[in-house]
Amino acid sequence: MPSTTFLDTMQLENIVYLIVIICVGVLAISLNYFITNREQDTSDRQERLTWLNEQATRTLEAMKALKEANCKPEIIEKLNQHVTLQIEEISTLAPDSDIMTQINQKKEITDGTIASENHLSNDRELKRIQIYITYTERLVKQMVKNRSINMKLGKSYMSELYWLNIRNVVDAHRTQAERVTESSDNLTALSHLKHAKAIMFRAQVSQALKQDRLDDIQQKIEKLEPKKTKPEYTDEDEDEELGDFY
Repeated sequence: MPSTTFLDTMQLENIVYLIVIICVGVLAISLNYFITNREQDTSDRQERLTWLNEQATRTLEAMKALKEANCKPEIIEKLNQHVTLQIEEISTLAPDSDIMTQINQKKEITDGTIASENHLSNDRELKRIQIYITYTERLVKQMVKNRSINMKLGKSYMSELYWLNIRNVVDAHRTQAERVTESSDNLTALSHLKHAKAIMFRAQVSQALKQDRLDDIQQKIEKLEPKKTKPEYTDEDEDEELGDFY
């Protein structure tokens, strides 16, 4: 009997050890799973945060450029609604982060931006405006695709952005023409004005929309362009011509 009890005790201890080992194994697997998931969540969160920061920054820069270029307020407001959602998500993911602080600062700068004509006399600034107009066009297409706005509104925004780009380039040429005219460089001024006129003629907008600029450009061209005068003939010239004829 004692021998049997000893064996039973050994079997019980083995079972206990086995259970302990199993429990430790399960705990280790669970802990590893938790750590792995946590690391993945942290990685995904950081990746999402980085993407949001990039998108919000670009949209804020686009808004700033469009404001400077005197874009239609409805488009800027739609961009503002779009970026506000991104900033709210950043705030949820990292409320006290440097990213949140920087985005808020950029938002304040963008909100305080007003229309300006500085880009009309600076090629680099004009190019910056054009880059962000193109970026906004892509963003509008994405909004239509995501059904944030309907197709009709999207087409309206695209038409306005197209015209905004045209008139900024044309007005830049007009501004440059005025600047060089002050230096008596009429040939360069004429080159700018004729280039602006050609752009306006090719612009796919209504005639009424571009007529005022065309009229102004034509008046300035006529003022600067040398007048073509007809040659004056004398009686002697006529006699010589007649003699040559016969």
